[in-house]
Amino acid sequence: MRKFSLSKEMYAQMLDGLNNLYFSDKLGFSDDLKFIANDYWLGDTAVIEQLQLRKGLWEVNLIFAYPSAPTRFLKRRITAHASPQRAAQMAFYMRRLAAKDQRGTISVNIDDFHLSLN
Repeated sequence: MRKFSLSKEMYAQMLDGLNNLYFSDKLGFSDDLKFIANDYWLGDTAVIEQLQLRKGLWEVNLIFAYPSAPTRFLKRRITAHASPQRAAQMAFYMRRLAAKDQRGTISVNIDDFHLSLN
C-alpha cells in the first residue's frame, strides 16, 4: 500500500486556496434561515419511534412526520442503549412524551408517498 504524498507546490496551492476562501465568502441574509423559524407544522406531527443497531448500541430515533405533507419530516437521535429491550422501552416513553396526540391517532400512510417500484 502506497503512502499518500503531496508535492510542495500542490500543498502551497491548497493553503493559498483555503486562505482566499476567507475573503471570497459572503455573509448570508436572515431570509436564508427562515425555514428554521417556520416550524408551525411540528405541533401536528405523527411521532414514530425507530430502533437501529449501530456500533453495538441500539439507537432510539424519533421521526416527526407531518400527515398533510408526508415528505416533510424530521428525524432526531434521542439516546442509545446496549439492551434492545431497554431501548424499546425508552423509545415507547419518548414517543409518548414527544407526541402532541399521546394515543397515537395521528398517523402517516405509506400510500401518501405515491411510490413506484418500477
